[in-house]
Amino acid sequence: MPVPAIGRKIRNSALCLAIGACFASAAYAQSNTSGSINGQAHSGDVIVVENPATGFSREVAVAGNGAFRVGALPPGAYRVTRRAADGTATVRENISVSTGTGANVNFVATDVATLDRVEVVAAGINPIDVSSVESATILTEAILDAIPVARTVTDVVLLAPGTTVGDAAFGNLASFGGATVGENAYYINGFNVTNFRNGLGGSTVPFEFYREFQVKTGGYGAEFGRSTGGVINAITKRGTNEWEFGANVYFAPKSLQEDGYCVSRPDGTVLTLTCRDTANEIEANFSAAGPIIKDRLFFAGIYNVRNWDETLHAVGTYRDRRNDDPFWGVKLDWQISDDHLLEYTGFRDQRHIVDTTYLYDHEADAIGERVGATQLRRGGRNNIFRYTGYLGDRFTLSALYGKGEFDRSDIGEGDACPVILDNRTGTQIRRGCWSNQIPGTAFDTREAYRLDAEWDIGQWLHGNHRLRFGLDQETNTSEDDSFYSGGVLWQYREATRSPTGFEVRQRFLSNGGRFETESRAFYLEDHWDVSDDLLLVLGIRNEQFDNRNALGETFTKQTNQWAPRVGLSWNIGGDSKRKFFANAGRYHLPVAGNTNIRLAGAEFFTEQFFVLDGVNADYTPVLGAALTDLSVFSDGTVKDPRTIVDQNLKPMFQDEFILGYQQEIARGWTAGVRAIRRDLKSTIEDIAIDAALNDYAAANGYDDFHAGGFDYYVLTNPGKAMNIFVDMDGDGVLEELNLSAAQLGYPKSVRKYHALEFTLDRAWDGVWFLQGSYTWSKSYGNNEGYVRSDNGQGDAGLTTLFDQPGLLEGAYGNLPNDRRHQFKLFGAWQFAADWKASGLVNVASGRPKNCFGNHPTDEFAAAYGAESFYCDLSDDGTYNPVLYPRGSLGTTPWTFRLDLGLEYRPQWAGKRLGVKMDVNNIFNSGRVLEVNEVGELGPGDRNPNYGLPTFFQAPRGVRFSVSYDW
Repeated sequence: MPVPAIGRKIRNSALCLAIGACFASAAYAQSNTSGSINGQAHSGDVIVVENPATGFSREVAVAGNGAFRVGALPPGAYRVTRRAADGTATVRENISVSTGTGANVNFVATDVATLDRVEVVAAGINPIDVSSVESATILTEAILDAIPVARTVTDVVLLAPGTTVGDAAFGNLASFGGATVGENAYYINGFNVTNFRNGLGGSTVPFEFYREFQVKTGGYGAEFGRSTGGVINAITKRGTNEWEFGANVYFAPKSLQEDGYCVSRPDGTVLTLTCRDTANEIEANFSAAGPIIKDRLFFAGIYNVRNWDETLHAVGTYRDRRNDDPFWGVKLDWQISDDHLLEYTGFRDQRHIVDTTYLYDHEADAIGERVGATQLRRGGRNNIFRYTGYLGDRFTLSALYGKGEFDRSDIGEGDACPVILDNRTGTQIRRGCWSNQIPGTAFDTREAYRLDAEWDIGQWLHGNHRLRFGLDQETNTSEDDSFYSGGVLWQYREATRSPTGFEVRQRFLSNGGRFETESRAFYLEDHWDVSDDLLLVLGIRNEQFDNRNALGETFTKQTNQWAPRVGLSWNIGGDSKRKFFANAGRYHLPVAGNTNIRLAGAEFFTEQFFVLDGVNADYTPVLGAALTDLSVFSDGTVKDPRTIVDQNLKPMFQDEFILGYQQEIARGWTAGVRAIRRDLKSTIEDIAIDAALNDYAAANGYDDFHAGGFDYYVLTNPGKAMNIFVDMDGDGVLEELNLSAAQLGYPKSVRKYHALEFTLDRAWDGVWFLQGSYTWSKSYGNNEGYVRSDNGQGDAGLTTLFDQPGLLEGAYGNLPNDRRHQFKLFGAWQFAADWKASGLVNVASGRPKNCFGNHPTDEFAAAYGAESFYCDLSDDGTYNPVLYPRGSLGTTPWTFRLDLGLEYRPQWAGKRLGVKMDVNNIFNSGRVLEVNEVGELGPGDRNPNYGLPTFFQAPRGVRFSVSYDW
C-alpha cells in the first residue's frame, strides 16, 4: 500500500494494528479528537500509559472495583504498564487508540509468564468497543491507503453502512440515514468546517494531511449537534520523536479514462455530449514531520501541488475548467508537560478555478469563438488552537478556538452581459456573452470557541459515574453581493398562450448585505457504569440559534432546544466478545445562513412573461405584449422580521432510535446487526400565505386587500398554526394575525427512515482483511429536508416544495435518498512479500422516479411551472394531467461497481518505495443514476427530454501513484 506522507513508520505489527483497529463496524465514539484506554486490574494497582513515539505519559490509580480509564488520549500506539503493589509489572505494547474509541486492556484474567518480575504481553485487537454507545466507523490512514477508494471525503464516507450517494446537482456528497446531503457536519481536529450557508460540504483537505476519519452514521453523543444527517470527524497527522520526510505523486491521465455517455432523444437529436468530456489530474505531496524539541514540541507539515483540468461539452458551448492552486497545512503539538498539551492546526485550501466558455459546433466537433471566463474562488485559511489539561487523575479540560474563512465568489468577464437561455428547440442553449448566471462576491467567516470537560467522580449512589460537560459557540458571518449577469435573465421557450408560439420569461435579481448567525450550546452527559458489564449514558444538550438580517437585527431566534441523548451498552459475558446496545436521541438543525441572505436581506426579485416577437443580432429579445402581471417576490427592502417569520416558529429536529448487537464469531471475525428508526418531527420552510390572507381579508372586512399569490412568504413549521403581522388595511400599521393550519392549507412536513444494517468484518492478520455490509432501508414522506434533490435546489430551508398547497398534492411517497438495498465490500490481500492486491465492491438499488408537471387547478401552484406531481404522460395529443404520487413511477436501475488496486512495495528499497495502480469501475458499468423528471414544458406541452438519463456512473478510470519516504 502507498506509504503515507507523514508519520510513515508503520511496519509489521504496527501496521496490523493500524488496519485492524479500524474495523469496528459499529465502533462507539467518545470524543471528537481523542480516544481512551479502559480496562480491569486489581484495586491498588497503578496504570501507566505511554506513547513511545512522543514521550507522552499518564499515570492513574485503579479504582476500588478494579476498573481504570485513561481518557483524552491523542490517537496513536501506546504502551500500557500495570504496576502491582508487590512490585511486579505487566506491560502491553502497541495498544492502538483511535478517535472516539475506547481500547480495552484486561490485566486480571491474563495468563502470562513472569520474566524478572516484568510481564510483557503482545497487544491483541478487540474490535468490539464496549466502553460507549455512539455509532461510528473508524477509517484510518492505513486502510484508506490499502484500498482503491477515490481520494475524496465523500468516497470515504460511502464506505460506512447507512450512507448513500446524493444527487449530482449538489456535487459529490453523501446522504446519511435518509437525510439530505445538506444536513451533515464536518470537523477537522475538533473545529467545525461545514458550509453553514446550506450545509453542502466543507473545507477541502488533501488525503496526505489526514490521519483518520470517524464517520458517525447516527446515535452520536451530546457533545455533537447542528446535524440531522451524519458527522464526518477528521484528525490530521502529527509529528513524533523521529524526523520523517515523504513525497508522492498521484496522476490520472485522461488517455486511460473511458468516455462518458451521450444522450439523444428518440428523434435522434442530441441532448447531452458528456461522452466527449475529458479530465486530467496530477497531484504531488511533499511532507515533513518530527521533533523541534524531543518529547516536547513536534511539527508536521504538508505542501500539496495540484494541477487539474477538465473539458465539458454541450450543444452550443464548450467549457474548459482549470485549477493549479497549492495547499499547505501545518500541525504543531507542544507537550508543555505530561499534564498540559497545546496544539495548533493551520491550513490554506484556497482555490481559483478558471472556467472558460467557448462557442461549440457539436456536429463538426469544432470549438469556436471564446465567449468569456469566470473565476470561481473557493476556500480560504483556517487556524485552530486547542489546549488539553489533565488536572489530576480524574479531571480533564479541553479548550478550542478556531477561525475559518471561505471565499464563494464567482467573478466573470461577461458579468455585464445579460443571461439568455434559449429553449425554443427543446435543448437549452446559452446565448450572448455572459459567462456566469449569478455572479457576485461572497465570503464566509466562522469564529468558534468550545470548552469540554471530563470528570470521573467515581462511586456515587450505585455504580461509577464519569461526567462529561461543555459548551460551544459559533459566530458565522456571510458577506454577499449577487445579481443576475447583466442585471436580467431572459429565457425563450415554446408557449401555446403566445400568438407567435414563443414566450420570454424576464427575471430581475439582486441581493447583498452582511449577515450574522450566533449558535450556542451546552451539554451534560453521565457515563454510568451500573455494573462491570452494563453502561448507561444519560445526556442532554441545549442549543440556541440567533439569525440576524442585513440590518443586524434578529429575525429569528430559537432557544431552549433541549435534546436528550440516552444510550445503553451491555457487555454480555464480560469478555468484550458480545455486545447489545441501544440509543435514543434528539438532534436539532439550525436555520441555514442562506435563509438570512435570501429571506432577511435586501433582495430584489421579480418575474414577468412576454410574447417573444423576435431576437436581435446579439440574441437579446424583441418583447411583445405582456402575458402575465409582474410578480414581485422581493422588493429590495429589508422586511420587518414579524412579517416574514412565524412568531410561533419551533426548531427543526429529528428523533432517532437504534437497537444493535455485535459478536465475535471467530478469531478476528465479528458480525453485527443494527435497526434504526429516524423521524424528522419538525421542519422549517418558507410558505406562501397569499390564499390564506385573501380568505382572511374577505372574512374580516378588509375589502381593499388582495395578495397576488407570490407576495407573502413566511418562514414557519409547515402544517402548524401561524402567528404573523401584516398591514391588512394599508395604513402602515401591522395587524397581528393568527392563522390556523386549516386556513393555511398545508399538510404537516413528514420524513421517516427505517433501516436494518448487517456487518461482517475480518481484521488484518498480516495477510488479508475484509469488511462488508448490507443495508436495507426505506426513506419516505413528503419532504426530503434541508435541500431538494427533485429540482437541484440548494436553498436550504427555502425550497419550492411548500411554496403553494397544490405543490404538496401527491408529495407523500419514497424520497430521493431512498435506495432500498446496498451491498458494500472492501479489503486487501498481501499475496507476496512485495505485492498487495485490494478491491472495493458496491451494489445498490436505484433511486425513485417522478414526473413533475403543471398543476391543473391551483392557479398559484401552476405559476411555478413543472413543480407539481400532476403530469400528462398520454400520447393521444390531449391534455390529461394525472396525479402521480411521489416515487410511484419506479426506480432507476440497480448499479454495480468493482474497483481494484495493485501495489508494489519492494523489500530491496526497504519498503520505502511504493508504486500503486487503482482501476475504478473496472467493468466500465454505465448504469443510469438519475433521469429527467420534468414531464411538461407547459400545460399540454410534453417535455421530449422526460425520462432520459441525466447522470450516469463514472466510467472506468485509472489512477497511478508513486511514493517514497525517508
